Amino acid sequence: MEAKEHAKKKVQINIDRELADEAETVFEDIGLNQTSALTAFYKKVVAEGGMPFDLKQTPEQRANRRLRGALKGIPVQKLENRKQVEAWFEDESQDY
Repeated sequence: MEAKEHAKKKVQINIDRELADEAETVFEDIGLNQTSALTAFYKKVVAEGGMPFDLKQTPEQRANRRLRGALKGIPVQKLENRKQVEAWFEDESQDY
């Protein structure tokens, strides 16, 4: 009796090229290709009934978010040429 093959579904995604390339390198290092890695991920999602890992920011991501928020209130003067840069350095009212 022949084994009945499961019907396949093609899944296409758009993902950052650099991220995909880095992930493929990791997959290759552990002996997987993209299809087998994503199949393993899908199976883990089904087995756990959700994402197989916590989705939260790392401490570094939280620190970067706080830093970006703090920097929003700082005025920025765009210096477009050498003369403007020299004038900025000569301005005694600048706090640098």
